[in-house]
Amino acid sequence: MLLLCVLWSCGSSSGTPSTPGPLVDNTKWMPSEEGEEFFGAPPADSVCLPEPIDCPEYRWRDGECVDLAGSTCIVSFVPECFGAFTVLAVYTRMANPQLPLCNWLTLEQPSLRAIQAGDQVEVRTRHAALTAPATDPATRARMSFVIGDQIAFDYNTLIPSASKFSTNVWTASKDYPAGTPLLFHVENHGSNEYMLIEVNILDPH
Repeated sequence: MLLLCVLWSCGSSSGTPSTPGPLVDNTKWMPSEEGEEFFGAPPADSVCLPEPIDCPEYRWRDGECVDLAGSTCIVSFVPECFGAFTVLAVYTRMANPQLPLCNWLTLEQPSLRAIQAGDQVEVRTRHAALTAPATDPATRARMSFVIGDQIAFDYNTLIPSASKFSTNVWTASKDYPAGTPLLFHVENHGSNEYMLIEVNILDPH
């Protein structure tokens, strides 16, 4: 048994136990043009407002969440206070629902810690009730999370649909060093809200 542990590092290729905990900082997401290999090319009518409108809260304080309750702020994505969490909130609505605010968005940041083969990574998300203009046919929404070269979470649902929390636990098939590119992607149609709540390496014990 000892020999097997030496040869196989007891389930870890580096021999060093993984450190459970957050993989992302939801205040650090930045727009990205990466991800075409996972999500395809943006459609011709894709749009996402780069700067907030009528938003006295902007620019956000570094490392802090923003409380938009009662705010006039129109924003595509924001680190928002959500109970005890700082979530990445993606908004897709304008005051005029016929005007898209953000219907295709990919965000990127480097991972906070290393992932080892066999680690389990939990991705937790939510979307509010999804709506679209009454004249539009039913269509689909998508939220995806990418770790390096793998899609770790891929959620699809019809629009319209009810509010829902969605969680997935992904098992790494190989090692990924700290700083590995992470992508969060939203495809939308209508006036809606999506949240990335947290992404954590789970404690195996």
